[in-house]
Amino acid sequence: MEVISNLLQAAVTLLGFFLGGIRYLKSRKQEYFLLTCFYGCFFLGSLYWTLYLLLFSKTPQVFYVSEFGWVASVIFLSMLQYTLSSEEERRFPCRKALSAVLIGVPLCMFYCTFGDILSNLLWCGMMIIVSCFSIRGLAYARRQRGTANSMKYFHIWVLCYVTLEYALWTSGCFWPGDSIFSPYCWFDLLLAGCLLALLPAMGKAVQE
Repeated sequence: MEVISNLLQAAVTLLGFFLGGIRYLKSRKQEYFLLTCFYGCFFLGSLYWTLYLLLFSKTPQVFYVSEFGWVASVIFLSMLQYTLSSEEERRFPCRKALSAVLIGVPLCMFYCTFGDILSNLLWCGMMIIVSCFSIRGLAYARRQRGTANSMKYFHIWVLCYVTLEYALWTSGCFWPGDSIFSPYCWFDLLLAGCLLALLPAMGKAVQE
């Protein structure tokens, strides 16, 4: 079942890569270029992970090649967040953004008891940064009108992405992902839908 969910993620991100690339070629907007890079890196990570499962019938137990692709995808996502934000938004005070730290740090400590410390510190650190940006951006967008207000959809889906990643990692600590009845499996499938939803959400954020 884990192979199926990973193949679905690979297919979704490959589709996002092509659709994002087409929109970039038409508009030449930097935002679509960064989104295309996000999808492309995520696809390469999922592809390697799936091939490893098919060839060796087990998941990699150490810092693996596919993680480089996933890490790169989150870096491009954070760059996209910065590009979409305005100077006013970056200076916007938002205490609610601290909730990303209050949630992320305890989870990071919990994950470190199950897996590689360096990898968990890296991933949770990136999730905290991305979620901080989106919580602040969502609070700012709700006060705006027009296209600026439409940014809230992008931030909502980014927060859904972060939430599902946390849920996926947490469920993976307790349940294997090789059964249709496993929460890990369902969170993995939901993540694929969330990834695809980022494209139309960003389309609303950059519309003229």
